[in-house]
Amino acid sequence: MQHSLDDTIAAIATPQGPGGVGIVRISGPQARQILARLVPSIKRAKISSHKMFQGWLVDPGSRKRIDQIMACFMNGPRTYTGEDVTELYCHGSRAVLQKALDLSLRQGARLAQNGEFTKRAFLNKKLDLAQAEAVLDLVSASTSEGAGYAVRQLEGRLSALIKDLRQKLIANQAELEAQIDFPDDIAPLDRKAFSRKISAISAKISNLLATAEAGRIFRQGWAVAIIGRPNVGKSSLMNALLGEDRAIVTNRPGTTRDTIEEAANLNGMPVRLIDTAGLRKPRDVVEKIGVDRADKEMAAADILLVVIDGAQKLAQQDIKVIHKVKHKRVVFILNKADLPTAVKPKELRKLIGRQPVYLTSALYGSGIGQLKKGLARAVAQKGAGGHDPLVLINSRHRDCLIRANEALARTTASLRSKAPIDCITIDLKSAIMALGEISGELVSEEIINQIFEQFCVGK
Repeated sequence: MQHSLDDTIAAIATPQGPGGVGIVRISGPQARQILARLVPSIKRAKISSHKMFQGWLVDPGSRKRIDQIMACFMNGPRTYTGEDVTELYCHGSRAVLQKALDLSLRQGARLAQNGEFTKRAFLNKKLDLAQAEAVLDLVSASTSEGAGYAVRQLEGRLSALIKDLRQKLIANQAELEAQIDFPDDIAPLDRKAFSRKISAISAKISNLLATAEAGRIFRQGWAVAIIGRPNVGKSSLMNALLGEDRAIVTNRPGTTRDTIEEAANLNGMPVRLIDTAGLRKPRDVVEKIGVDRADKEMAAADILLVVIDGAQKLAQQDIKVIHKVKHKRVVFILNKADLPTAVKPKELRKLIGRQPVYLTSALYGSGIGQLKKGLARAVAQKGAGGHDPLVLINSRHRDCLIRANEALARTTASLRSKAPIDCITIDLKSAIMALGEISGELVSEEIINQIFEQFCVGK
Protein backbone atom coordinates (compact mmCIF):
# COMPACT_ATOMS: atom_id res chain seq x y z
CA MET A 1 0.00 0.00 0.00
CA GLN A 2 1.57 3.28 -1.09
CA HIS A 3 1.68 6.33 1.17
CA SER A 4 -0.67 8.57 -0.85
CA LEU A 5 -2.03 11.69 0.86
CA ASP A 6 -3.65 13.27 -2.20
CA ASP A 7 -7.05 11.59 -2.03
CA THR A 8 -9.89 11.68 0.47
CA ILE A 9 -10.70 8.59 2.53
CA ALA A 10 -13.84 7.60 4.44
CA ALA A 11 -14.92 4.78 6.73
CA ILE A 12 -17.31 3.90 9.54
CA ALA A 13 -15.35 4.64 12.72
CA THR A 14 -17.57 2.86 15.25
CA PRO A 15 -17.97 -0.91 15.88
CA GLN A 16 -20.57 -3.02 14.13
CA GLY A 17 -23.95 -3.46 15.72
CA PRO A 18 -26.74 -1.07 16.74
CA GLY A 19 -25.96 1.81 19.07
CA GLY A 20 -27.06 5.26 20.08
CA VAL A 21 -24.57 7.02 17.80
CA GLY A 22 -22.41 5.89 14.91
CA ILE A 23 -19.66 7.89 13.23
CA VAL A 24 -18.54 8.12 9.63
CA ARG A 25 -15.08 9.72 9.38
CA ILE A 26 -13.84 11.49 6.26
CA SER A 27 -10.27 12.77 5.89
CA GLY A 28 -8.57 14.55 3.01
CA PRO A 29 -8.81 17.58 0.74
CA GLN A 30 -12.51 17.00 -0.13
CA ALA A 31 -13.75 16.64 3.44
CA ARG A 32 -15.40 20.10 3.56
CA GLN A 33 -16.92 19.74 0.10
CA ILE A 34 -18.45 16.34 0.91
CA LEU A 35 -20.01 17.74 4.10
CA ALA A 36 -21.55 20.63 2.16
CA ARG A 37 -23.09 18.23 -0.36
CA LEU A 38 -24.42 15.72 2.15
CA VAL A 39 -25.81 18.24 4.66
CA PRO A 40 -27.10 21.03 2.38
CA SER A 41 -28.70 22.95 5.24
CA ILE A 42 -25.19 23.91 6.26
CA LYS A 43 -24.23 26.64 3.88
CA ARG A 44 -20.70 26.00 2.67
CA ALA A 45 -19.61 29.55 3.44
CA LYS A 46 -20.69 29.08 7.08
CA ILE A 47 -18.87 25.80 7.69
CA SER A 48 -16.38 26.89 10.33
CA SER A 49 -13.79 24.64 11.87
CA HIS A 50 -14.21 22.62 15.06
CA LYS A 51 -17.90 23.44 15.54
CA MET A 52 -20.86 21.07 15.70
CA PHE A 53 -23.71 21.43 13.21
CA GLN A 54 -27.14 19.84 13.12
CA GLY A 55 -28.97 19.03 9.93
CA TRP A 56 -30.43 16.39 7.67
CA LEU A 57 -28.17 13.94 5.87
CA VAL A 58 -29.47 14.05 2.30
CA ASP A 59 -28.83 11.93 -0.78
CA PRO A 60 -27.61 14.57 -3.30
CA GLY A 61 -29.00 12.53 -6.20
CA SER A 62 -32.56 11.85 -5.04
CA ARG A 63 -32.76 14.67 -2.46
CA LYS A 64 -34.12 12.05 -0.06
CA ARG A 65 -33.52 12.60 3.65
CA ILE A 66 -31.54 9.77 5.26
CA ASP A 67 -31.10 10.79 8.90
CA GLN A 68 -31.07 13.83 11.16
CA ILE A 69 -27.46 14.08 12.27
CA MET A 70 -24.79 16.14 13.96
CA ALA A 71 -21.66 16.91 11.96
CA CYS A 72 -18.30 18.51 12.58
CA PHE A 73 -15.71 19.84 10.16
CA MET A 74 -12.13 20.24 11.39
CA ASN A 75 -9.58 22.16 9.42
CA GLY A 76 -6.11 20.62 9.19
CA PRO A 77 -3.56 20.44 10.64
CA ARG A 78 -5.46 20.67 13.96
CA THR A 79 -6.99 17.22 13.48
CA TYR A 80 -6.19 13.60 14.27
CA THR A 81 -4.82 12.93 10.78
CA GLY A 82 -3.35 16.39 10.23
CA GLU A 83 -5.68 16.83 7.24
CA ASP A 84 -9.14 18.37 6.79
CA VAL A 85 -11.57 16.02 8.56
CA THR A 86 -15.35 15.72 8.58
CA GLU A 87 -17.21 13.48 11.01
CA LEU A 88 -20.88 12.58 10.59
CA TYR A 89 -22.64 11.58 13.84
CA CYS A 90 -25.62 9.49 12.79
CA HIS A 91 -28.05 7.34 14.70
CA GLY A 92 -26.34 4.01 15.30
CA SER A 93 -28.25 1.92 12.76
CA ARG A 94 -25.89 -0.10 10.58
CA ALA A 95 -28.09 0.61 7.57
CA VAL A 96 -27.92 4.38 8.17
CA LEU A 97 -24.15 4.33 8.67
CA GLN A 98 -23.61 2.27 5.55
CA LYS A 99 -25.79 4.67 3.55
CA ALA A 100 -23.83 7.67 4.90
CA LEU A 101 -20.59 5.96 3.93
CA ASP A 102 -21.89 5.07 0.45
CA LEU A 103 -22.93 8.68 -0.13
CA SER A 104 -19.48 9.89 0.97
CA LEU A 105 -17.82 7.51 -1.47
CA ARG A 106 -20.10 8.71 -4.28
CA GLN A 107 -19.03 12.29 -3.60
CA GLY A 108 -15.37 11.53 -4.28
CA ALA A 109 -13.95 9.76 -1.22
CA ARG A 110 -12.58 6.24 -1.34
CA LEU A 111 -12.91 3.55 1.31
CA ALA A 112 -10.09 3.77 3.85
CA GLN A 113 -7.71 0.86 4.30
CA ASN A 114 -7.06 -0.73 7.69
CA GLY A 115 -5.53 1.84 10.03
CA GLU A 116 -5.25 4.45 7.28
CA PHE A 117 -6.46 7.36 9.44
CA THR A 118 -3.74 6.67 12.00
CA LYS A 119 -1.27 6.01 9.21
CA ARG A 120 -1.97 9.47 7.84
CA ALA A 121 -1.46 10.90 11.32
CA PHE A 122 1.98 9.25 11.30
CA LEU A 123 2.86 10.41 7.78
CA ASN A 124 1.74 13.95 8.65
CA LYS A 125 3.95 13.82 11.79
CA LYS A 126 1.05 14.06 14.25
CA LEU A 127 2.30 10.82 15.82
CA ASP A 128 5.50 8.86 15.60
CA LEU A 129 5.40 5.11 14.95
CA ALA A 130 5.55 4.09 18.63
CA GLN A 131 2.65 6.44 19.42
CA ALA A 132 0.67 5.05 16.48
CA GLU A 133 1.15 1.54 17.86
CA ALA A 134 -0.12 2.83 21.22
CA VAL A 135 -3.41 3.75 19.53
CA LEU A 136 -3.87 0.08 18.61
CA ASP A 137 -2.95 -0.97 22.16
CA LEU A 138 -5.45 1.50 23.60
CA VAL A 139 -8.27 0.28 21.35
CA SER A 140 -7.43 -3.34 22.20
CA ALA A 141 -6.85 -2.88 25.95
CA SER A 142 -8.89 -5.30 28.06
CA THR A 143 -8.01 -3.79 31.46
CA SER A 144 -7.65 -0.28 32.87
CA GLU A 145 -4.00 -0.97 33.67
CA GLY A 146 -3.30 -2.00 30.09
CA ALA A 147 -5.07 1.12 28.85
CA GLY A 148 -2.93 3.20 31.22
CA TYR A 149 0.29 1.87 29.72
CA ALA A 150 -1.07 2.53 26.23
CA VAL A 151 -1.93 6.13 27.18
CA ARG A 152 1.58 6.73 28.50
CA GLN A 153 3.02 5.46 25.23
CA LEU A 154 0.54 7.61 23.29
CA GLU A 155 1.69 10.61 25.33
CA GLY A 156 5.16 9.96 23.91
CA ARG A 157 6.98 8.62 26.98
CA LEU A 158 8.55 5.68 25.16
CA SER A 159 9.34 7.96 22.22
CA ALA A 160 11.06 10.45 24.56
CA LEU A 161 13.20 7.69 26.09
CA ILE A 162 14.21 6.39 22.66
CA LYS A 163 14.91 9.88 21.37
CA ASP A 164 17.16 10.62 24.34
CA LEU A 165 19.14 7.40 23.86
CA ARG A 166 19.42 7.98 20.14
CA GLN A 167 20.60 11.59 20.55
CA LYS A 168 23.31 10.45 22.96
CA LEU A 169 24.50 7.87 20.45
CA ILE A 170 24.47 10.46 17.66
CA ALA A 171 26.62 12.74 19.84
CA ASN A 172 29.02 9.84 20.43
CA GLN A 173 29.06 9.14 16.71
CA ALA A 174 29.94 12.79 16.04
CA GLU A 175 32.81 12.49 18.53
CA LEU A 176 34.20 9.51 16.64
CA GLU A 177 33.81 11.18 13.26
CA ALA A 178 35.66 14.23 14.58
CA GLN A 179 38.53 11.88 15.49
CA ILE A 180 38.60 10.72 11.87
CA ASP A 181 38.20 14.12 10.22
CA PHE A 182 40.40 16.22 12.54
CA PRO A 183 43.00 13.87 14.05
CA ASP A 184 45.57 16.65 14.55
CA ASP A 185 43.21 19.19 16.13
CA ILE A 186 41.63 17.21 18.99
CA ALA A 187 42.91 14.99 21.78
CA PRO A 188 43.10 11.25 21.12
CA LEU A 189 40.01 9.23 21.96
CA ASP A 190 39.82 8.09 25.58
CA ARG A 191 38.59 4.60 24.80
CA LYS A 192 37.83 3.65 28.42
CA ALA A 193 35.71 6.76 29.03
CA PHE A 194 33.97 6.33 25.69
CA SER A 195 33.27 2.69 26.49
CA ARG A 196 31.69 3.70 29.83
CA LYS A 197 29.30 6.05 28.01
CA ILE A 198 28.29 3.29 25.61
CA SER A 199 27.77 0.85 28.50
CA ALA A 200 25.51 3.34 30.31
CA ILE A 201 23.32 3.64 27.22
CA SER A 202 23.29 -0.13 26.81
CA ALA A 203 22.13 -0.52 30.43
CA LYS A 204 19.17 1.77 29.79
CA ILE A 205 18.26 -0.25 26.71
CA SER A 206 18.44 -3.41 28.83
CA ASN A 207 16.00 -1.83 31.30
CA LEU A 208 13.55 -1.26 28.46
CA LEU A 209 14.03 -4.81 27.24
CA ALA A 210 13.06 -6.05 30.70
CA THR A 211 9.53 -4.72 30.12
CA ALA A 212 8.92 -6.94 27.08
CA GLU A 213 7.32 -9.77 29.05
CA ALA A 214 4.96 -7.43 30.92
CA GLY A 215 4.13 -5.80 27.59
CA ARG A 216 3.13 -9.17 26.20
CA ILE A 217 0.88 -9.76 29.20
CA PHE A 218 -1.07 -6.52 28.83
CA ARG A 219 -1.42 -6.93 25.07
CA GLN A 220 -2.17 -10.66 24.83
CA GLY A 221 -2.99 -11.78 28.37
CA TRP A 222 -1.37 -14.59 30.30
CA ALA A 223 -2.29 -18.07 29.12
CA VAL A 224 -3.61 -19.91 32.18
CA ALA A 225 -4.36 -23.57 31.44
CA ILE A 226 -6.61 -25.61 33.75
CA ILE A 227 -5.35 -29.19 33.77
CA GLY A 228 -5.89 -32.43 35.67
CA ARG A 229 -7.30 -35.89 35.24
CA PRO A 230 -10.96 -36.32 34.15
CA ASN A 231 -13.87 -35.39 36.43
CA VAL A 232 -11.90 -33.38 39.00
CA GLY A 233 -13.96 -30.24 38.27
CA LYS A 234 -11.85 -28.36 35.72
CA SER A 235 -14.82 -27.11 33.70
CA SER A 236 -16.75 -26.20 36.85
CA LEU A 237 -13.72 -24.25 38.05
CA MET A 238 -13.49 -22.35 34.77
CA ASN A 239 -17.18 -21.44 35.00
CA ALA A 240 -16.69 -20.30 38.62
CA LEU A 241 -13.69 -18.11 37.69
CA LEU A 242 -15.61 -16.57 34.78
CA GLY A 243 -18.86 -16.21 36.72
CA GLU A 244 -20.81 -17.82 33.88
CA ASP A 245 -21.60 -21.27 32.47
CA ARG A 246 -19.11 -21.33 29.63
CA ALA A 247 -17.99 -24.98 29.75
CA ILE A 248 -20.31 -27.99 29.75
CA VAL A 249 -20.33 -29.78 33.11
CA THR A 250 -21.56 -33.36 33.69
CA ASN A 251 -20.76 -36.18 36.10
CA ARG A 252 -19.47 -38.24 33.20
CA PRO A 253 -15.65 -38.27 32.91
CA GLY A 254 -14.24 -36.94 29.65
CA THR A 255 -17.00 -34.44 28.87
CA THR A 256 -14.44 -31.86 27.69
CA ARG A 257 -12.97 -33.23 24.46
CA ASP A 258 -11.41 -29.99 23.16
CA THR A 259 -9.84 -26.86 24.63
CA ILE A 260 -12.11 -23.93 25.56
CA GLU A 261 -10.59 -20.46 25.89
CA GLU A 262 -12.07 -17.31 27.45
CA ALA A 263 -10.62 -13.92 28.40
CA ALA A 264 -10.82 -12.79 32.02
CA ASN A 265 -9.68 -9.84 34.14
CA LEU A 266 -7.92 -10.70 37.39
CA ASN A 267 -7.30 -7.54 39.44
CA GLY A 268 -6.34 -5.61 36.31
CA MET A 269 -4.29 -8.43 34.79
CA PRO A 270 -5.68 -9.83 31.52
CA VAL A 271 -5.60 -13.62 31.36
CA ARG A 272 -6.75 -16.26 28.92
CA LEU A 273 -8.35 -19.13 30.82
CA ILE A 274 -8.05 -22.40 28.93
CA ASP A 275 -10.10 -25.45 29.94
CA THR A 276 -8.52 -28.66 28.71
CA ALA A 277 -9.49 -32.30 28.26
CA GLY A 278 -8.83 -34.63 31.19
CA LEU A 279 -5.34 -36.12 31.14
CA ARG A 280 -5.53 -39.88 30.95
CA LYS A 281 -4.89 -42.71 28.48
CA PRO A 282 -7.25 -41.92 25.56
CA ARG A 283 -10.10 -44.33 24.89
CA ASP A 284 -10.88 -43.29 21.32
CA VAL A 285 -9.49 -41.13 18.50
CA VAL A 286 -11.43 -38.01 19.48
CA GLU A 287 -10.29 -38.20 23.09
CA LYS A 288 -6.69 -38.69 21.93
CA ILE A 289 -6.90 -35.45 19.96
CA GLY A 290 -8.27 -33.69 23.05
CA VAL A 291 -5.49 -35.05 25.29
CA ASP A 292 -2.84 -34.10 22.71
CA ARG A 293 -4.21 -30.56 22.64
CA ALA A 294 -4.23 -30.46 26.43
CA ASP A 295 -0.55 -31.45 26.42
CA LYS A 296 0.22 -28.64 23.95
CA GLU A 297 -1.64 -26.07 26.04
CA MET A 298 0.18 -27.30 29.14
CA ALA A 299 3.55 -26.82 27.42
CA ALA A 300 2.68 -23.36 26.06
CA ALA A 301 0.84 -21.92 29.09
CA ASP A 302 2.41 -19.24 31.26
CA ILE A 303 0.72 -20.53 34.42
CA LEU A 304 -0.99 -23.85 35.13
CA LEU A 305 -3.94 -24.47 37.42
CA VAL A 306 -3.60 -28.12 38.43
CA VAL A 307 -6.94 -29.36 39.75
CA ILE A 308 -7.07 -32.33 42.12
CA ASP A 309 -10.23 -33.96 43.46
CA GLY A 310 -9.85 -33.41 47.18
CA ALA A 311 -12.65 -35.86 47.96
CA GLN A 312 -10.64 -38.80 46.57
CA LYS A 313 -7.23 -40.20 47.41
CA LEU A 314 -4.44 -39.12 45.09
CA ALA A 315 -4.68 -41.24 41.96
CA GLN A 316 -1.72 -42.37 39.91
CA GLN A 317 -2.82 -39.99 37.15
CA ASP A 318 -2.74 -37.07 39.64
CA ILE A 319 0.86 -37.94 40.51
CA LYS A 320 1.78 -38.16 36.80
CA VAL A 321 0.32 -34.69 36.21
CA ILE A 322 2.25 -33.26 39.20
CA HIS A 323 5.52 -34.70 37.88
CA LYS A 324 4.77 -33.30 34.41
CA VAL A 325 4.49 -29.71 35.66
CA LYS A 326 7.51 -29.59 37.99
CA HIS A 327 9.34 -26.99 35.93
CA LYS A 328 6.32 -24.74 35.29
CA ARG A 329 4.70 -21.98 37.34
CA VAL A 330 1.83 -23.85 38.99
CA VAL A 331 -1.09 -23.12 41.30
CA PHE A 332 -2.54 -26.28 42.84
CA ILE A 333 -6.25 -26.58 43.65
CA LEU A 334 -7.94 -29.12 45.88
CA ASN A 335 -11.46 -29.01 44.52
CA LYS A 336 -14.74 -30.41 45.88
CA ALA A 337 -14.10 -28.96 49.34
CA ASP A 338 -17.84 -29.34 50.05
CA LEU A 339 -17.19 -33.09 50.43
CA PRO A 340 -15.10 -34.86 53.08
CA THR A 341 -11.39 -34.52 52.33
CA ALA A 342 -9.58 -37.70 51.31
CA VAL A 343 -6.24 -36.27 50.16
CA LYS A 344 -3.57 -36.45 52.86
CA PRO A 345 -1.81 -33.05 53.21
CA LYS A 346 1.60 -34.58 53.96
CA GLU A 347 1.42 -36.82 50.89
CA LEU A 348 0.53 -33.85 48.69
CA ARG A 349 3.24 -31.61 50.19
CA LYS A 350 5.82 -34.31 49.61
CA LEU A 351 4.97 -34.14 45.91
CA ILE A 352 4.58 -30.39 45.38
CA GLY A 353 6.85 -28.83 48.02
CA ARG A 354 5.95 -25.23 48.90
CA GLN A 355 3.79 -24.56 45.86
CA PRO A 356 0.53 -22.72 46.76
CA VAL A 357 -2.59 -24.85 47.30
CA TYR A 358 -6.16 -23.49 47.37
CA LEU A 359 -9.23 -25.29 48.68
CA THR A 360 -12.27 -24.70 46.47
CA SER A 361 -15.73 -25.94 45.80
CA ALA A 362 -16.27 -24.92 42.19
CA LEU A 363 -19.84 -26.25 42.44
CA TYR A 364 -20.79 -23.87 45.26
CA GLY A 365 -18.24 -21.10 44.67
CA SER A 366 -16.40 -21.36 47.97
CA GLY A 367 -12.70 -20.50 47.89
CA ILE A 368 -12.95 -18.92 44.42
CA GLY A 369 -12.29 -15.41 45.75
CA GLN A 370 -9.06 -16.50 47.45
CA LEU A 371 -8.03 -18.42 44.33
CA LYS A 372 -8.56 -15.36 42.15
CA LYS A 373 -6.38 -13.24 44.44
CA GLY A 374 -3.67 -15.88 44.52
CA LEU A 375 -3.74 -16.32 40.76
CA ALA A 376 -3.60 -12.55 40.27
CA ARG A 377 -0.53 -12.40 42.54
CA ALA A 378 1.16 -15.21 40.60
CA VAL A 379 0.45 -13.47 37.30
CA ALA A 380 1.60 -10.07 38.60
CA GLN A 381 4.85 -11.45 40.04
CA LYS A 382 5.74 -13.27 36.84
CA GLY A 383 4.56 -10.53 34.51
CA ALA A 384 5.84 -7.31 36.04
CA GLY A 385 9.18 -8.81 37.03
CA GLY A 386 8.91 -7.24 40.46
CA HIS A 387 8.76 -3.63 39.26
CA ASP A 388 6.26 -1.19 37.81
CA PRO A 389 7.70 0.04 34.50
CA LEU A 390 6.86 3.44 33.08
CA VAL A 391 6.35 2.01 29.58
CA LEU A 392 5.97 -1.46 28.13
CA ILE A 393 7.59 -2.38 24.83
CA ASN A 394 6.09 -4.68 22.21
CA SER A 395 7.74 -7.43 20.16
CA ARG A 396 8.79 -5.02 17.38
CA HIS A 397 10.41 -2.65 19.86
CA ARG A 398 12.11 -5.62 21.51
CA ASP A 399 13.64 -6.73 18.21
CA CYS A 400 14.95 -3.21 17.52
CA LEU A 401 16.36 -2.84 21.05
CA ILE A 402 18.08 -6.23 20.89
CA ARG A 403 19.74 -5.28 17.63
CA ALA A 404 20.77 -1.93 19.10
CA ASN A 405 22.32 -3.59 22.16
CA GLU A 406 24.10 -6.18 20.02
CA ALA A 407 25.60 -3.36 17.96
CA LEU A 408 26.67 -1.56 21.15
CA ALA A 409 28.27 -4.78 22.44
CA ARG A 410 30.29 -4.97 19.24
CA THR A 411 31.20 -1.29 19.67
CA THR A 412 32.48 -1.94 23.19
CA ALA A 413 34.45 -4.99 22.04
CA SER A 414 36.05 -2.95 19.25
CA LEU A 415 37.00 -0.22 21.69
CA ARG A 416 38.68 -2.73 23.99
CA SER A 417 40.54 -4.43 21.15
CA LYS A 418 41.75 -1.01 19.90
CA ALA A 419 40.11 -1.48 16.50
CA PRO A 420 40.30 1.46 14.06
CA ILE A 421 37.83 4.22 14.81
CA ASP A 422 36.17 4.03 11.40
CA CYS A 423 35.30 0.37 12.17
CA ILE A 424 33.78 1.38 15.50
CA THR A 425 31.53 3.95 13.83
CA ILE A 426 29.91 1.24 11.69
CA ASP A 427 28.49 -0.61 14.72
CA LEU A 428 27.52 2.60 16.47
CA LYS A 429 25.60 3.68 13.38
CA SER A 430 23.79 0.31 13.36
CA ALA A 431 22.58 0.97 16.91
CA ILE A 432 21.39 4.45 15.95
CA MET A 433 19.46 3.05 13.00
CA ALA A 434 17.87 0.29 15.11
CA LEU A 435 16.55 2.87 17.61
CA GLY A 436 15.31 5.02 14.72
CA GLU A 437 13.08 2.14 13.61
CA ILE A 438 11.13 2.31 16.89
CA SER A 439 10.02 5.90 16.37
CA GLY A 440 9.71 5.47 12.61
CA GLU A 441 12.47 7.88 11.67
CA LEU A 442 14.27 5.08 9.84
CA VAL A 443 11.84 2.36 8.85
CA SER A 444 10.86 0.62 5.63
CA GLU A 445 7.52 0.98 3.88
CA GLU A 446 6.96 -2.75 4.38
CA ILE A 447 7.21 -2.41 8.18
CA ILE A 448 4.89 0.61 8.18
CA ASN A 449 2.28 -1.30 6.19
CA GLN A 450 2.54 -4.35 8.45
CA ILE A 451 1.88 -2.22 11.52
CA PHE A 452 -1.16 -0.39 10.20
CA GLU A 453 -2.69 -3.49 8.64
CA GLN A 454 -3.28 -4.72 12.24
CA PHE A 455 -5.73 -1.83 12.80
CA CYS A 456 -9.43 -2.00 12.03
CA VAL A 457 -10.94 0.00 9.19
CA GLY A 458 -12.00 3.41 10.52
CA LYS A 459 -9.07 3.91 12.89
